[in-house]
Amino acid sequence: TPRMILNPTSSSLYTKLCNFDSQTGKCNFQSTVVLDEDIACDGVCDARQSLWDDIGISLPCECSMDLPRTVRLDHSPTVAPVWYEYKQSPCVQMAYPEPGSMNTVKEIGQNGYGNSAMCADSRYAVAGTACCNGVGDPVHICVFKGERNTYQTAVDRCAAYGGGYSTCSWDTLPINWSCGTDIDYGQGSWSQQSSPGLRFMWTSDACSMSAQFDKDGRVAIVHAVEGNTAKDRVGLNTGTYFGVLWEGSAAYPKSSENCAGIPECAIEGDTCNCAAVVTTTHVFDAVQIPSVADLLSKLHIGATDPSLFDVGYYSLCTANTCAAQDYKIYSRIEVTDDINLANAFVVDTIFELNNAGTVVFLSNSKSTVDIGGGYSFRNPPMYNSPVDPTQRDALYETDDIIQQYVAHPNTAPFFATKLIQSLVTSNPSPRFVKVVATAFRTGSYSSNGIDFGSGVYGDMQATIAATMLDREARSATLDDDGNHGRSREVLHTIIHMYRSMELSTDSGAEREVDMIYLLDKGIRQEAFRQGSVFGFFLSEYQPVGPVMNKGLVAPEAQLFDAPTLLGFLNGMFGLPLYGLNDCVFSPPWWPGDGFGNDFARLWLPDHREAGSRGAYPCNLSDFVGSNRVPLNLNWKPPSWGGETNVMGAIAAAVIDDIDLLLTGGRLHSTNKEILEQVYDETVQGGGDDNSALKAVLQHYGAVPEFHITNNLVDSSSTTEVRPVPDISTPTTPVPVQGYKAIVYLYMAGAADSFSMLAPKDGCSLRNQYEVVRGDISIPSNDLLPIDVSTSSNQQPCNNFGLHPSLVNIAQIYNANEGAWFANIGPLVEALNKEEFQAGSKPVPVALFAHNTQTHVTQSVFSQDSSTGGVLGRIGDAINAQEGEEIFDGYSISGTPKLLEGAPGVSRPADVITGSGVSSFNFLAEASEAKVLALASNIVTSIHGETFSNAMTNAIYRMNYLDGVLGESTLNEQACFDGLDSGIANQLEQVARIILKRDELEAKRDSFYTEIGGFDTHSDNGPVLTDLLSQIDDAVGCFRSEMDSQGIWGNVTIISASEFGRTLTSNGLGTDHAWGGNHFILGGSVRGGRIHGDFPSDLTDTGNLNIGRGRLIPTTPWEGAWTGLSEWFGVSNENMATVLPNIGNFEANIFAEEDLFG
Repeated sequence: TPRMILNPTSSSLYTKLCNFDSQTGKCNFQSTVVLDEDIACDGVCDARQSLWDDIGISLPCECSMDLPRTVRLDHSPTVAPVWYEYKQSPCVQMAYPEPGSMNTVKEIGQNGYGNSAMCADSRYAVAGTACCNGVGDPVHICVFKGERNTYQTAVDRCAAYGGGYSTCSWDTLPINWSCGTDIDYGQGSWSQQSSPGLRFMWTSDACSMSAQFDKDGRVAIVHAVEGNTAKDRVGLNTGTYFGVLWEGSAAYPKSSENCAGIPECAIEGDTCNCAAVVTTTHVFDAVQIPSVADLLSKLHIGATDPSLFDVGYYSLCTANTCAAQDYKIYSRIEVTDDINLANAFVVDTIFELNNAGTVVFLSNSKSTVDIGGGYSFRNPPMYNSPVDPTQRDALYETDDIIQQYVAHPNTAPFFATKLIQSLVTSNPSPRFVKVVATAFRTGSYSSNGIDFGSGVYGDMQATIAATMLDREARSATLDDDGNHGRSREVLHTIIHMYRSMELSTDSGAEREVDMIYLLDKGIRQEAFRQGSVFGFFLSEYQPVGPVMNKGLVAPEAQLFDAPTLLGFLNGMFGLPLYGLNDCVFSPPWWPGDGFGNDFARLWLPDHREAGSRGAYPCNLSDFVGSNRVPLNLNWKPPSWGGETNVMGAIAAAVIDDIDLLLTGGRLHSTNKEILEQVYDETVQGGGDDNSALKAVLQHYGAVPEFHITNNLVDSSSTTEVRPVPDISTPTTPVPVQGYKAIVYLYMAGAADSFSMLAPKDGCSLRNQYEVVRGDISIPSNDLLPIDVSTSSNQQPCNNFGLHPSLVNIAQIYNANEGAWFANIGPLVEALNKEEFQAGSKPVPVALFAHNTQTHVTQSVFSQDSSTGGVLGRIGDAINAQEGEEIFDGYSISGTPKLLEGAPGVSRPADVITGSGVSSFNFLAEASEAKVLALASNIVTSIHGETFSNAMTNAIYRMNYLDGVLGESTLNEQACFDGLDSGIANQLEQVARIILKRDELEAKRDSFYTEIGGFDTHSDNGPVLTDLLSQIDDAVGCFRSEMDSQGIWGNVTIISASEFGRTLTSNGLGTDHAWGGNHFILGGSVRGGRIHGDFPSDLTDTGNLNIGRGRLIPTTPWEGAWTGLSEWFGVSNENMATVLPNIGNFEANIFAEEDLFG
């Protein structure tokens, strides 16, 4: 049986696809061809079993196909044929077809392989033709290989085949390779039992569909195929459940209520299986003409573009009422006047309208699935056929989902807010957001008589014009407002310097600039390397200080930590002197302090080394004259009058030129004076004007105005000098008594912690665990056994195990130095499933959202993610109790919520990296006094004050820490050196700080460490295994180091994640859930036990399961932090301040004596 090969002499489709070029005498094939008119098909053939069954099969057969899939053009005897795929227009079908529109289709193949059946809508071409004549086996006939046809076509073909053949109720049908497929499962190995492609054939058997719905009202489609076995995906008790929209009060029958006594329903476990009856009615009639909003809100079934039907099949309504609407109406009966208007509003009417810039077609129909007893739900439309799904239809559906998001009413204000925050101000007024959102929605904006935009939804010209031309963006008065404007992204300031100061080659040749390796230099921003889907900073970030005090946000300020600020200045001090390179100006940075990479130093033909291979060496003494690297800052001040200072311009004029380009004329007088000093001192020291210019540009990276967009000081205020931090190292350190440290190990992305702690064989939960977790369950024999018999709470059983990667953590547990918190998570108050479903009690804000739940988990104040962190509040309480600063916070990974305390109460946490304490290179170090001077004033801009305060603290604290920690070597240095992971590097730095606790005069230290990558939607095990191995190896080295320091009994490690992951698999991995399991480790931990309650029922019917294995936590984070706070020294009087929700819980709140002993 052939493929569909077009006849070059008689096929109109061949002519269209060939696109013959008369000059070349050949086809001019296009990648996509749109058929903009109906064309005649070519030839009719009868279906046969094989090519040799009838000579007529070789004739053109285009007219014998219901739906083409691929066509072949043999256009040359010497060139390979060309294939085209027919791309069917998007078309929806209903999940439940209308009565009388269904037949059974059945799998082909040898008896014993499946032979399962499904219901199919007989109007769609989704299956092949099988015929019987009562003698012998049924036969599979076709015209083209792999073709699908409708049931009516199957009936007609069987009748035409002769010999008394007709469609039938067949049992087994071997694959006919002439009509079937030549692609096998098993990567090409021949297998008659498992061939993909065309799998189903029509039968004459009737069938029906029922609705099986669970206790949550989710529906699974069940196919009733008489005398056959249904495919698992549509079988009773084996189908896939999905949410539906129940009509009326949204109530649905429950098995616990005898399925509401509906005769057509049967109880199946905790589900009801009910007969489904589909009714289709029109939605709008001519009595009340709908608006566009009415159509969008009440029509939920798409329709085909009427122009795709045969001419005259649909007619545009031209009656006055129709013409007056903002949409078009197409009906089967032509309507030209209002007298016949009722004919324009029937069930098969199609509306054409514009929705958010996209033309959509909607059917004037409502399809309802009635299950009896007055219960019904909306019949869901779908793109893909359940019988014959295609990637094409999946892409259509995905595109439409994206379009739904784009057209959602929230999209315009959301996008407007983000755009304004990125371009104008972090805290826009509601009016400003509305103006930009309106421009986005309407696609138009006018300013001073000039119109912007095309009038199309989402037009960016209009949206950006509204953003940049609005009065809040243009007002000079607002520039003076300390709350206006924004902080600037570090990456933007680097690019700004490149462009404004003319980074270029001496020859003028263009050369690509790669913005890579910036993360490795301590700068926490680099294109395409953001750590999460939320980018490099959170839009709701509130730095401690004036921004937080005023309840505002400064997202970009999340990058104002010591490693980023010092790394930025190290690069900025090298750039004007030595050009763009990757050379190392001070260890430990690799691949160097310079903003460039090794490619920036490559010899290229546009330089003197033409034809040579290699790169410029990192010899700073050679970076002058003709030896300098290719890309340098080549800008010269206009006040010079040329390449040199031929006009004799003074420092003030030069600084004005730079100010205009880099800070928009906003440079404050005090900082301008400092930069003039830098210029003059360079000249007075023997340097020329060019050297003085470079010196000013070096320092400009430390200018606060360069990092903000509003005025540093408003016009009515004077500056005040910032107090110098009192930081000194004791000459003779006194051993610290009673030292304690908490190490917080955060698993970012939501760890699959029910793979970290799981029941083993011998536990009553084991079978449930394997069934519910499916492909992501950990085999019992692989789990590392732990004994939980001494747990504080009675667990469902005593046989539990840890993930096979957690070898060291299992050893710590079995040494009674480690314990687990079971099913722990954020809660506002104790909550059960019924209360959650009824909404009768508050729950944490934005459940299942990474950014919000990260804040909630680290703040331990679930109803308000904007509050400070729990360890920050602990520090505030301890310092207040002691009347002195005895608490220090350290983050080895960014600026977490966890360590934020009340503004001005305790010293801000120090931020270092896994590479160690950040420090200036020799270039920046020589100008440290000037850098501090530029940040020395207390200013009125909340953004400028945030930057200046961060820069000052970074320099003083990093110098202090660098002086104390120095090149200290750990006792277990070899252990850490043998590891190569970020979390190992972080715990190594924690160990170094603890080693120097006497010099640092520390009594209470808290540390934040983080390892990302746990958002395992597409991982069923390998990624998690690797991440847990990294954690376990690092914890093993850290525990050994603490033992060797004799301090393990004074250190506690607690793990956390923003939420758990679903018990059930999504087919590739797991999704966002709620409760999870976490460990607590330490030499004084009361170990060998599980705190809290491991769920006693993991199934869908479990009293904690709110769907898909999302478990309501039984232990709040307050349960863990109560005992930790007490152990750390927080008094009972301060506990309510540290844990504001503690009074909401009675159970699973663990005191110090529960956790430590």
